[in-house]
Amino acid sequence: MMAIGGFVALYASNQYQIGDAARMGPGYFPTLLGAILAFLGLVITVLSFREVVHILTPPPFTPRPFIAVIAAVALFALLITRIGLIPTTILMVIVTAAGSNSFRPGRALVLGVSLSAIAWLIFSFGLQMTLPAFAWEF
Repeated sequence: MMAIGGFVALYASNQYQIGDAARMGPGYFPTLLGAILAFLGLVITVLSFREVVHILTPPPFTPRPFIAVIAAVALFALLITRIGLIPTTILMVIVTAAGSNSFRPGRALVLGVSLSAIAWLIFSFGLQMTLPAFAWEF
């Protein structure tokens, strides 16, 4: 991580204009990301030399949440143009929430309605994208 981050930061700073925070050049963002990556690599390296090493065991793999998230993404891709943003978002949230052991349909519906309203406001008014809120085309 340190080598890749350092290389990207040095290459971007030498090959492109950096500019400053107010007037960023084309090399500003790659240089910043490379420096952050190199710093994170340094932190990981320093922390790896500690004497106390805690071995973390990952939790057991359960396929239910994995399948729920994959199904929700597939539903979104298939339904966004057919039924619109709001019903697709509600369905996606309910399917994803069903992957949890503590699934409550009422809570999932409230969350789905809330997130769909927020998404509609952001995409329609904030970004002025032409995503239909409801489009019942099959």
